Amino acid sequence: MSWRVAAVWLLAFAVVITAFGVVVSRQNARQAYKELVRLEQVRDELEVEWGRLQLELGAQGTLARVESKARNELGMTMPAIGDAVMVLP
Repeated sequence: MSWRVAAVWLLAFAVVITAFGVVVSRQNARQAYKELVRLEQVRDELEVEWGRLQLELGAQGTLARVESKARNELGMTMPAIGDAVMVLP
């Protein structure tokens, strides 16, 4: 076998190995892109839920709501002026 035939075989082998590497690399890129799309969907869902929770928190913390709960559920009332006591240090 001459050195030219050996070089051709060596180059053919290198081409096949390189082609296999390209196929594996593209498959990995496809899988990574698929995972990226899935994670972006999860992120979007979490952002929507976060917005809902922020709105709920805003509604829960309004002064009128707190006062209503204090009056209705806890039976609290505003103290009269004479009932207030100032504590000095």
